Amino acid sequence: MSKGTSIGENLTEEQRKALAEGPGKIPAEKVNDDKPNRSTRPRYKNPDTVEDALKHYPAHVVKLVNLVKSNSDIRRYTALGILNYLYQKGIIEEAKGYVSFNWTKFRVVNKGLSTEYRYIEPFFLNCLIASFTSFANAAQKIIKVFCSKEYEDAFNEDKAIVEAAINAANEADAASGEE
Repeated sequence: MSKGTSIGENLTEEQRKALAEGPGKIPAEKVNDDKPNRSTRPRYKNPDTVEDALKHYPAHVVKLVNLVKSNSDIRRYTALGILNYLYQKGIIEEAKGYVSFNWTKFRVVNKGLSTEYRYIEPFFLNCLIASFTSFANAAQKIIKVFCSKEYEDAFNEDKAIVEAAINAANEADAASGEE
């Protein structure tokens, strides 16, 4: 640039106006609508409740994931089963790590590496099913200890009351119209 010539002398009136307004707005004719960006893409927020999740995901997926997300013991036993399975298959080097459950997938973190799996993985379903047996066994032990400390005589389960409670739960599920 030579002496006596300023930047402003070479600008058009439109360019001067844009500089005066400052950064931020791009004239409408210069916006490229063909290319999606972060602000225009549809974005799915992580639902906080089952009702919110049902707005974004199919009901059968939400119900399955809710089994794991809403019960810490089931979540724990499922995660332990997943880590054990991956260890037995040689996918991870030790049966340690962390498993997090999201609405569309679950993530296994082991030695700083993260791998995501979908809920349609057969090993996930097997681990989820096994978690209920583990949960029932742990619950039975907890109830046994509780009864031994709270009752002088051995507690006897009343099968009629248990059966009535199971039937009431089954009827409530049937009345709700859920499969």
